Amino acid sequence: MKKYSLNKIPMILASLGLFAGIQAEDKTLDKVPADCSSLCADVPNYDCMKDFEFSGAAVYEQIRVQAGEPAFISYDRNQTYYPVNGFGVQLPEIGSWGFKLGAAYNGWSNDWSSGVRYFYFQAVSDFPVQNAYNSVFIPSVFSNQFLDNGNELTASGFANLQLGNKTVINNIKFSIGRANKITDRVTIEIFSNVEATIISRRQIAVFTNDVVEGQTSLVVGAAQARYPQSQGGYYQNYQKYTWWGVGPGVGSRGEYYLGKGIGIYAVAEGSVKYGLISTRTSTLAAPKVQTYPGGEAIMLSNLYQFSPGLDFELGINWKHSFDEDQVRVSFGIGYENGFYFFSMRTPVPDTNTRAENGAGLGLQGLVLQGAIEF
Repeated sequence: MKKYSLNKIPMILASLGLFAGIQAEDKTLDKVPADCSSLCADVPNYDCMKDFEFSGAAVYEQIRVQAGEPAFISYDRNQTYYPVNGFGVQLPEIGSWGFKLGAAYNGWSNDWSSGVRYFYFQAVSDFPVQNAYNSVFIPSVFSNQFLDNGNELTASGFANLQLGNKTVINNIKFSIGRANKITDRVTIEIFSNVEATIISRRQIAVFTNDVVEGQTSLVVGAAQARYPQSQGGYYQNYQKYTWWGVGPGVGSRGEYYLGKGIGIYAVAEGSVKYGLISTRTSTLAAPKVQTYPGGEAIMLSNLYQFSPGLDFELGINWKHSFDEDQVRVSFGIGYENGFYFFSMRTPVPDTNTRAENGAGLGLQGLVLQGAIEF
């Protein structure tokens, strides 16, 4: 029995030596620099954070507003006390271009990063609105009806309507955050912002060729159209909105790595800003009938209040490192949707004049962006 046991000793020692060699090899692998992880084609190099990052993006988006309907369409031109089978006319909005710029520093301790991002967007739309046969445009409650015909309860019907608007958005964010690796393929970054936003918007509605009640011609006996376009007559409503606000925000960015440098990302941000909402409304009547003198009525509204904001973005990007992993570039395309609450306060010239509150402005479209890190 003892001889048998002694024969097993060399085998046991050999096994212990092999196990020790495996452990030594594992410890050696643990000491491999993190830069080598970029050699793996199927796993992203989360540990190789670059100190500086600069980014830019082209934005093509479309605006949608609330509390701004300029008119309603009525399918009975014989009366304008209320729309007959009518529906609201929305302000025309076409897709427009903007841009984003960003810079960040990622060299703080414990993987913290800070940066600044700037967003600029401008949209201009101007074209006539078409209506069906025997229908008329009735100015909405945002126009001064009393200035038109001396009765705030009755509006004229018009055959032609020209609409136009211009919107400019400036937004700057100062952020600080930290990225966390959840798995080999998933990272989530939580960050906080200090934001400042300025939005200006001008919109105009010009009505011409008012329809004489019960008639289709411009001049019929004593009944005469007051705003013939051929003679330069028009009824116009102009609104200008200015909103600025400053406040804190918080957001999160997540990314899921698919492989070969490709990943899916999602960004969600929210903010609460405090600032001033200023609105100017001007209704101008320029009739071509002497019995209607016309004139202009102007109202101003200013209000300081809190205004929440939300922004979401979902897209796909591609990253590539070169120059011995010292420089990394990325390109991406995504869909963005944002909304600025309580930024559109439109005065309503009723007998008891008031201003619409709680309306906002939304923004959505594509984002094409690129970045370089080193």
